[in-house]
Amino acid sequence: MTQRAEWASAALLNEAAARLAAAGIDEPLREARVLARAALDEAAFAAFIARREKHEPVAYILGRKEFWSLEFEVSPAVLIPRPDSEALVEAALDAFRTKPPARILDLGTGSGALLIALLTEWPNVTGLGVDKSPDALALARRNAERHKVAARANFREGDWLQGIEEKFPLIVANPPYIGDAAFAALDADVLDYEPALALKGGPSGLNAIERITHGVQATLTPDGLAIVEIGYDQRATASALFVQAGLEVTRIVTDLAGRDRAVVARLPQPPGH
Repeated sequence: MTQRAEWASAALLNEAAARLAAAGIDEPLREARVLARAALDEAAFAAFIARREKHEPVAYILGRKEFWSLEFEVSPAVLIPRPDSEALVEAALDAFRTKPPARILDLGTGSGALLIALLTEWPNVTGLGVDKSPDALALARRNAERHKVAARANFREGDWLQGIEEKFPLIVANPPYIGDAAFAALDADVLDYEPALALKGGPSGLNAIERITHGVQATLTPDGLAIVEIGYDQRATASALFVQAGLEVTRIVTDLAGRDRAVVARLPQPPGH
């Protein structure tokens, strides 16, 4: 049974749910209960409901989002972590199940969710998160502190692989991959609130992925892997970019719904490897 805040009567929750339903919010009663549990009192709850009526995401209202069973601080400076992106974490754990990589590079780290999730699974591994946004990097550092991996996670401002001279055995990335037309048609929850920098991938959605593929060959160790998130309909086009950059695509990762979610690629391997 869903627990509710002691001050929140059924009538108050139903009234709030009716307001959310009128604003076009799915599962309005469930969301009203979630916001009530986070509010200290009725006034705070009313403010939360007013924000949600305008389609501000619940994660931004609460300032947190769960990913990989970990709670991450989020803000409008970063993309809200999605459960589907956990497929990248699973793919990395599967690929390195016998021996973890010594180092991880997380491109476009945002909240730090991918890097931090992997570091919590691999207690002796270190990593670097790169992002263009100073606000995102500050938030990622706080998340690393929260999950006690700050000593093993460095974060730096950068533009994808530009200026990265170290070679990594594992590169992960959730780049922007939404094309211009699809971006304009996004729900208000995403279009009006989440950072366009983390979503818009140019006319075809492939601009950032193409830039990543151009630099991966010089940044992977000989036996390393790159795991890069893609759009559900970009399997062929994204894979072609990796191949054109001289890489081998070893696997297409699917998410919980069975949709294509990520490309796994490596450097060409010698015969018999």
